[in-house]
Amino acid sequence: MKKTILFVILAMLIGTGYYMYTNSKKAEKNKVKVFKTERVKRGEIKDIINATAIVKTRVNAYLKIGTRTTGLVQKMFIDIGDYVKKGQLIAIIDQREFKKDIQKIKSQIQKAKNRLEQINQLYPVKIKESEKNIQVAKSEYDFAQWKFEREKKLLKEGFTTKENFEVAKKQLDTTKAKLKLAEETLKRLKIEYETEKKLAQDDIKILKKELEKAKIKLSYTEIYSPIDGIVSNVVAREGETLVAGLQAGELVTILKPDKLEIQIFVDETDIGKVKPGQMVNYHVDAFPDKKFTGKITKIYPEPIVKQNIVYYLAIVPVKTDYAYYLRPEMTVYTKIIAGIKKNAIIIPNSAIRFEKGKQYVYVIKDGKPQIRYIKTGWIDEKHTEVLEGLKEGEVIATKFTAPVKTKVFK
Repeated sequence: MKKTILFVILAMLIGTGYYMYTNSKKAEKNKVKVFKTERVKRGEIKDIINATAIVKTRVNAYLKIGTRTTGLVQKMFIDIGDYVKKGQLIAIIDQREFKKDIQKIKSQIQKAKNRLEQINQLYPVKIKESEKNIQVAKSEYDFAQWKFEREKKLLKEGFTTKENFEVAKKQLDTTKAKLKLAEETLKRLKIEYETEKKLAQDDIKILKKELEKAKIKLSYTEIYSPIDGIVSNVVAREGETLVAGLQAGELVTILKPDKLEIQIFVDETDIGKVKPGQMVNYHVDAFPDKKFTGKITKIYPEPIVKQNIVYYLAIVPVKTDYAYYLRPEMTVYTKIIAGIKKNAIIIPNSAIRFEKGKQYVYVIKDGKPQIRYIKTGWIDEKHTEVLEGLKEGEVIATKFTAPVKTKVFK
C-alpha cells in the first residue's frame, strides 16, 4: 500500500514538472526579443510601382552602311558589338586601281603645267622679237617715204632722173609691205599665244576635275561611320569581295544609340497612377551594379494580354550614354516613381508584421514591446507610410524575433 502511494506521488511530481517546463518553453517561444529600435519620424516617401520591362528598338533604329565600290575588303577595323564614333574609319576596300588612276592624272597635269610654262616662256620672247622687227621695218619705211618724197620733188624740178624716182617708189612699196608683214606677224603671235595658253589652262582644268572625280572614287573605298552607334552586324569580312550594283553593297549595320526605348509592362491595376513625365529607375541582369534613370514619355492605349493579365505599355527613351550597356530584347526591372510625399509619418519596412490581414508593429513602452495595429499608405524600398496607429517620436522595434505565427511584411 505504501509503495502504491509513493508511486502516485512520484508520478504527480513528474507530471507537474513537465507541465511547468513546457509552459516555460511556450512562454519563451511567444516572447518578443528586441535587438534594434528606431523612433517614428517624418520624412519623404515615394509611391513606387515595380514592373518588368524590355528594351526595344524604335523605327529607323538601324543604319545600314555600304560601299559604291566593287572590290576586295582590304581592311576591317570593327566587329559586332563595337562602339563606333561619327567619322571613325570602319573599313578599306582595295585601292590600288584608284591610286594608279590618280597618279596617272597627276602626271598628265604636270605635263600640262610644263607645257603652259614653256608657252609662257617662248611666246613673250617671240613677241618681243616681232616688236623689234616692226621698229626696224618702221624705220626703213620712214626713210623710204622721205626718199620717195625727195625724188618726187627733184623730178618735178628736173634735178633727178625718172629712173631714180622709180627706184625710190619701189623701195617705198617694199618697206611698206615689210612693215605690214611685221605687224601681222606680231598680231598672229599674240593671238597664237593666248590660244595656246588657254588650251593649256583648259587642259589643266579638265585634268583637275578628273583628278577630283578620281579622288571621290578613291574615297568610296574608305568607309566611315556617319553616326555614333553600336555595330550590330558585319556583312563582309577581310578578304571577301563586295559587288556594288544599282544599290550600295551592304557592309555593316549600326544601331543608333538614340533609337532605343524601354517598354514597361504596367499592370492594369496600376496604370491609373502612371503618367507621362514620371521618373523611372531601372536595371538589367547583365549589369547589376549599374543603375539607369529615365522619364515616361507616353503610354500606349492598346492593352497587351499575357497569361490572362492585362498590361499597358509605358515608354521610356534610353539615354544615348546607356546604349553601350543596353541591348535590344534585354529584360529590364523598373521602379516607377508614381508620386512623392513630404513630411509623412514613416517607419522602416523591417518593423512591420502582419497576421490575418492586419498589419502591426511592436511599440516599446516602459522597456517592453507592445503590439500596435496600424494602417499603412505608400511603400517604397526602405520605408512605409503610417496613416493611423503611430505618432512621431514613438519608439518601435525594427529588428526582433516575433512569434512564429507572425509574418514579415514585404
